[in-house]
Amino acid sequence: MGATMPGFPGILTGRTRSIAWGVTYAFIDAIDSWVEKCKDGCYYREEANQWIPFSQRREIILRKKNPHQEVIFFENDHGVLDGNPETEGYYLTTRWSADKSGAVSLDRYLHMWHVTTVTEAMDTLGRQESAWSFVFADTNGDIGFQMSGLMPVRRENVSGLVPLPGWDKANDWQGFVSHEDLPRALNPEQGFFATANHDLNAFGKVEPINMPMGSYRADRINDLLLQRDDFVTENMFEMHFDLFSRQAEAYMAILKPLLPDTEQGRILGEWNFCYDRDSQGAFLFEAFYQKLISETFGKNGFGKNVCQHLSNETGVFIDFYQNFDRVLLSENSVWFDGENRESLYKRTAHKALDISMETWGRSRKFMMRHLVFGRKLPAFLGFDRGPITGIGGRATIHQGQIYRSDNRNTTFFPSYRIVSDLSNDDCRSNMAGGPSDRRFSKWYVSDLENWQKGEYKTLSVNNSEKKLPFN
Repeated sequence: MGATMPGFPGILTGRTRSIAWGVTYAFIDAIDSWVEKCKDGCYYREEANQWIPFSQRREIILRKKNPHQEVIFFENDHGVLDGNPETEGYYLTTRWSADKSGAVSLDRYLHMWHVTTVTEAMDTLGRQESAWSFVFADTNGDIGFQMSGLMPVRRENVSGLVPLPGWDKANDWQGFVSHEDLPRALNPEQGFFATANHDLNAFGKVEPINMPMGSYRADRINDLLLQRDDFVTENMFEMHFDLFSRQAEAYMAILKPLLPDTEQGRILGEWNFCYDRDSQGAFLFEAFYQKLISETFGKNGFGKNVCQHLSNETGVFIDFYQNFDRVLLSENSVWFDGENRESLYKRTAHKALDISMETWGRSRKFMMRHLVFGRKLPAFLGFDRGPITGIGGRATIHQGQIYRSDNRNTTFFPSYRIVSDLSNDDCRSNMAGGPSDRRFSKWYVSDLENWQKGEYKTLSVNNSEKKLPFN
């Protein structure tokens, strides 16, 4: 039992009677681009001194109230071409390592029905072709961590960051790394293992991750797990909803003595670093943090307009904030334009905190919209739900981010929480919505209220269901 995807006949995260597993995204670097020399619908290969025709894939785009449109995709061993090779020139091809995957991954998930031990599970899901971080526990008392994904073997001293000439065979991928060389751990010494989209390269023979999310959430999980060794299921519920930010704690250690002598400065100085809905401190800290990004990377770097676009319309500062934190938390940096850190923080705080106060929750409202009919039908029909108040921040275990991407409002919240106690056959879950996407099904958004309140339902072998409250 556990969670799957529509149409997929396997459990992505869940449990059997013998073993339980959870999963987070791994951020493996699995996409590269090459520069192709093209003319007359062909690409050049230096070794054979030959021009080779691209494969052509034709797709018909069905457009409402407009004529159908045919699109031709030109492809070779380096992926899909961004351009028309009939016109002579240099164009990029781009390939994802799992572009031809599917059957192996499906087989691995289906095989989990028969797996009974952690070592078996590591070998089974480690062969999954896209990038995930799996954690396992079994009834024998073993635990494990295994990363999956097809990591390309590149030429020595080549990271894949810069597109290289496609006509030189030496720049081709040279196969894929074995899952046994990817980051993994069996029964680690500390007695537990946490993954939260952070850098896990230290656990592998290779380093597949080059742009992870910050480690704050994983560090907080580790902090909580170190506090005791007699956890019960309800403690996991509390951990799922933990709103403490180690990122904010790090910044406030520097900022606190520099705060202005105002009501806003006093409230921020007394803040407990938690992103709950009623917190004014969280609202004020985020105002400071966003202003600090603008002052440092906008004014002194990309330009304020570019920085504002990256903040408001992309996930750059949403996903990769720790890379910017390395600069912002440094004592000195060329990005500070000759100003010392304390002066920059103090000046930024005086500007940023000269605002009317709000609670964190008041500024974090969002709508959950139907994928097809969102915004298109009257609200009373119930296809869209909300506004919903989000809690948490970028660096809290209960992650909570709202931003725009590709001209759409989007969110970064936990979509499915699962807790398994292997001393029984039950599974506790909490999901943002319901198991059906059909509006008039009783299972449409049937778990949304539970998700908001922190109540978990019990999945059990006799199909009974009950709610367990979280306070």
